Amino acid sequence: MSRPPISHSIVFTYTSDLERGSRFLREVMELDFVVDQGACHIYRLTPLSYIGICNLPDRPQGTAGVTLTIVSPDVDGWRDFLEAKGVTYVSGPEHSEEFGVYSSLFHSPDGYRVEIQSFDDPEWDKGSIGGSIG
Repeated sequence: MSRPPISHSIVFTYTSDLERGSRFLREVMELDFVVDQGACHIYRLTPLSYIGICNLPDRPQGTAGVTLTIVSPDVDGWRDFLEAKGVTYVSGPEHSEEFGVYSSLFHSPDGYRVEIQSFDDPEWDKGSIGGSIG
């Protein structure tokens, strides 16, 4: 079985103050704003990598507060591929209307959350959805 493709990478971080955290990424680091998902804002790091900042009521705390998100058109294929290697999934694949994604989640050996997802909107990274933020 060959490994499914990877198209993008997003690292999500968590905050109790989305406005402050987003302003830091936008104004201090001068990252390009790409997507406003409401509770999460995504910024471009490189042409194919991104950082997201989220204020979620169930956000992880401490060192577990980072989710590595790999964007792939084959979320189901990744689950099959990784489960064949003994990885136990926590959830999914399932669709989230709130974030407009299809995703699954497992933990790395060190306890970090790893999400494999695809966006409903194939143009998600073109900066055309979600509008601008202040």
